[in-house]
Amino acid sequence: MTRTEVITNRALEEDLLEQLHELRVPSMYTKFPAAHGAGTSGERHGDHIWPEENAVYLFYTDDATADAIVEAVRRVKVTFPDTGIKLFQFRVEATEL
Repeated sequence: MTRTEVITNRALEEDLLEQLHELRVPSMYTKFPAAHGAGTSGERHGDHIWPEENAVYLFYTDDATADAIVEAVRRVKVTFPDTGIKLFQFRVEATEL
C-alpha cells in the first residue's frame, strides 16, 4: 500500500481533481482544506500578509493508483509551473482492526 500526500495551492484544487477524475483515480481521500506554512513556493498563512492557503490531500492506495496520482500532479505542475504543488509518497503496511 502507498500513502500519497499532495500539498497544493488552493487555486489548483479544481485542476488537480479534474486530472484525478480523468485518470480514474477513485474519490477516496482525506482532505485538509486549509493548510498554512512555508516552503519552496513561498509562505501561505491565510492572513492579510500572506493571504493564500494550501490544501492537503491524503490517499492510501495500491501502487497503480499511486502512480496515477503522480501523473495527475505532474500534469498540473506542467500546466502551472510557478504555482505550488508537491507530492510525497511512502510505502506503508495496512493493519485492519
